[in-house]
Amino acid sequence: MYFLQEILFPFEVFVQNADHDDHIFLALSSVDVEPIRKMFPNHWGVGRPGYDRTALFRALILQRLMQLPSIEALVKCLKYSPQLAYWCGFDIRKSPPSSTVFYRFLAELKEQAGQELLEQAVKSLVTRTAKLAASEGKIVLDSTDIPARERAPRKKDDLSPEQQEKALSFGSAWGHRTASDEETEMFYGYKLHAATLLTNIGPIPLAAILAPANVSDVELAPRLMSEACKEHERLYGFRPRYYLMDAGYDSGDIYKLALDLKGQAIIKLNKRNQKEPPQGFNEKFLPLCPAGQPMVYWGSDKKHMTLKFRCPKAAGRQVECEGQCRCNNPYGLVVRFRVTDNPRLFSCPYRGSENWQKLYSQRTSIERWFALLKEHLYMDKMNRRGIDNAFTDVMLCLITFLAGTLAQLKIEQHSRKAA
Repeated sequence: MYFLQEILFPFEVFVQNADHDDHIFLALSSVDVEPIRKMFPNHWGVGRPGYDRTALFRALILQRLMQLPSIEALVKCLKYSPQLAYWCGFDIRKSPPSSTVFYRFLAELKEQAGQELLEQAVKSLVTRTAKLAASEGKIVLDSTDIPARERAPRKKDDLSPEQQEKALSFGSAWGHRTASDEETEMFYGYKLHAATLLTNIGPIPLAAILAPANVSDVELAPRLMSEACKEHERLYGFRPRYYLMDAGYDSGDIYKLALDLKGQAIIKLNKRNQKEPPQGFNEKFLPLCPAGQPMVYWGSDKKHMTLKFRCPKAAGRQVECEGQCRCNNPYGLVVRFRVTDNPRLFSCPYRGSENWQKLYSQRTSIERWFALLKEHLYMDKMNRRGIDNAFTDVMLCLITFLAGTLAQLKIEQHSRKAA
């Protein structure tokens, strides 16, 4: 049986009502273009003045808001809608810029200074969005595939040195993904690795890295966790409590890093072809009492990071026991484990508890966020080649998502005041 999910993110509400004039205007006006104005002055000395770069930048945001598949479609949209051109900041008495003008501007954004400018724009919008959201102290890490625009190269043995160098210059590579029915597991392109914060208004991206598809999740996880922790502390004044990840991040170093960051990693175990549980534990990783029965989890001490387990018979379970533990205390045998003794096996709350499962189930929020970026903002449909162009497109998608979120929150705030 399938259930229709309720709307989770303000941006989804925004997309459903994007045909309303005020929605588009509010989203475009939410983007701070002053850094762009400072970096790209309108006119330098003599010669023909160029187009306002701030207007070009807003137009690129408009392209994603309107779900336009190409720059050429954006040019047509501006030509036939003077109102949208005016909202972007163009002089409607003149013709809108051609596609060549936009491609030149995108080439400028592809440079190092342009990429830093895009990162600054994302960080500014994240700060403004976080002020309207309450943090749950939970960071979710995951990655998603972005197919490359360029054709996948042949085997290296069949390529000349010049062809190999050209293939490497694009920054794309073969990688593995969790494929749907219409996809293959192997793909050629990039991966967006992200760390999002769970809030009462949905996920907010705190850290993002675009890398070739052959870079593993485990390799970039420490950097994402550290950046997300630092950003969360800057925004809210305290460190995150939990880091939620799937089995692809099941590495001892990640568990230890989470503890060093004063948090707890909630990661599904990757059994790695391990057929039997560790000695002294059952298949659910519960410790066994001297009679061979699984002990009962009886809570945790977060301050000292310890887990408590009780004798199953003393805890009221119906088990066969002949007193092998030789404990005369009515409370029964008690065993405690420190999380630091084996961070991969032990966690606070305990891995087999209901609270642990509730925490882990919230990890799927980032998968829905990735789907939103692809479905509504065309993040996985690149029109230009190279990882630098891919980075520009991804940053523009994040800016559009945050601008639309701010616009929807502003609309809801006005509605509550009017009521």
